[in-house]
Amino acid sequence: MTQTDFAKSSFDTWNEMPLSEPDNGKFGNEDNVLSTMKKKRIQNRPLCQWIPEWSSYLDEMIRLEGHGNDILQDECNCKGEAKLLYRCHDCFGVKMMCHMCVLNKHAHNPLHRIKEWHGTFFVRISLKSLGLRVQLGHHPGEKCYNPEPATADDFVVIDVHSIHEIGLDFCGCETVQVHYKQLLRAQWFPSSVSNPQTAATFALMEFFHLLSFESKVSAYEFYHSIARRTDNTSITPIRDRDSVFMRMVREWRHLKQLKRAGRGHDPCVVDATSAGACTVLCPACPQPSKNLPDNWENAPQETRWIYALFLAIDANFWLKRKLVSSDNINPSLNAGWSYFVEEMAYKQYLSERGCEPQEKSTCVSHNAVNMADIKTSRGLAATGVGTVDCVRHDMKLPNGVGDLQKGKKYLNMDYLVFSAILSVSVFILNLSYDVACQWHKKLWTQCHLTCTLPAKTRLSDFLSQSSISMLISNHNVGHTDGEAPERGWANINHVASSTKEMGPGARRNTLDDHFGDWN
Repeated sequence: MTQTDFAKSSFDTWNEMPLSEPDNGKFGNEDNVLSTMKKKRIQNRPLCQWIPEWSSYLDEMIRLEGHGNDILQDECNCKGEAKLLYRCHDCFGVKMMCHMCVLNKHAHNPLHRIKEWHGTFFVRISLKSLGLRVQLGHHPGEKCYNPEPATADDFVVIDVHSIHEIGLDFCGCETVQVHYKQLLRAQWFPSSVSNPQTAATFALMEFFHLLSFESKVSAYEFYHSIARRTDNTSITPIRDRDSVFMRMVREWRHLKQLKRAGRGHDPCVVDATSAGACTVLCPACPQPSKNLPDNWENAPQETRWIYALFLAIDANFWLKRKLVSSDNINPSLNAGWSYFVEEMAYKQYLSERGCEPQEKSTCVSHNAVNMADIKTSRGLAATGVGTVDCVRHDMKLPNGVGDLQKGKKYLNMDYLVFSAILSVSVFILNLSYDVACQWHKKLWTQCHLTCTLPAKTRLSDFLSQSSISMLISNHNVGHTDGEAPERGWANINHVASSTKEMGPGARRNTLDDHFGDWN
């Protein structure tokens, strides 16, 4: 059966025609009606139109493996006598070029992929081997009178299309900048501060950043995908830069957080950055001086519920972390500036009170609480994370996330709740917690014990003039279901397979970035 016959038989077997049509002048005879209806059906199904043409598509793809129409071309555009042996895989069109033309044309595009004709087939060849040098610190095509080649003339650039080995010269004349700044000004992200030998293009970093949010792909998997795109046969050795790339990704995430939070405009970036300053706040929750009317705090008692904040407390035991590395070797770059609490103060609080036994639930046999002290944690540094969320809009609160060690212990959740509400400036809080019936009994006692925080005075003042209620009753809470965090876990759980293998700082920074994107 030919392709046309196959397509025709496929169309004819679809029993979608009406059994009869009105017999009037608009439709003509029965054959015309059937023919018109069949054409309309085919036109509305692009795949059916493509099936008869797939042979032509395949022919055109194979045609690109050879010279194509340039088989008879015997002279380059430069009118020189050199052989036409080169074609660019990334430039528009498939025109063949000579040696000098391919170098001149790619002075502005040094990361394009070049192929060389070997009589009956193309072979990939680098622009470096053809003699192209990339000069930093000057406009493309300009020469530096004192160029400084990269260390051992060995430099690798990771781009969206491929992993490139290039000939790179740093500028050494009177306009000289340190090497990493020269790379940044060319929109190449350096792998290190001193003597960098690897860089990634900004386009690649931006592409991976968005792709990691949408597909939850890890930096390791992404790098090896680029390596396969460079050579999918594994015949040519690919430069091993996966560990370097993973470090660059972490630095990129952190810089993007600082940039979007406006920290780059403050001369004292580190010292002036407060806790939770790099977070995305919920635009719909009550935020004084942002979305509340003037004098909202003077609203009558009977209408003050309008400005209440609804929070949910929950834990996720998918987001584990194995017992690898340490905070000294793998520190966090955020230091409490985002969604995770500041780790040193958190661990100090847990060490001071970690020996206290977990009170058993007298309400129901809730395993997350009753088995908190006996829950296995062998080989794990963290058994999950606890979070405080905006229950109406499912957004993480600043400093409302922290690691759990054994189950859903009140000790951890107390700290996270009171850390999160330090950023709250409303008078009424409605808290949702799946074990609120047990947790709320000693809330005020736990508050005084937990207030070893640096902001103890502010928290005490806030609690003295605020009203906190649990969503045990339905007074002034509407139809709030309190299950918003569960919907967010479905999105973040896909990163668990990669974050569980990370060091403590890398994991917190990665989750902070994903929580920011979710918000």
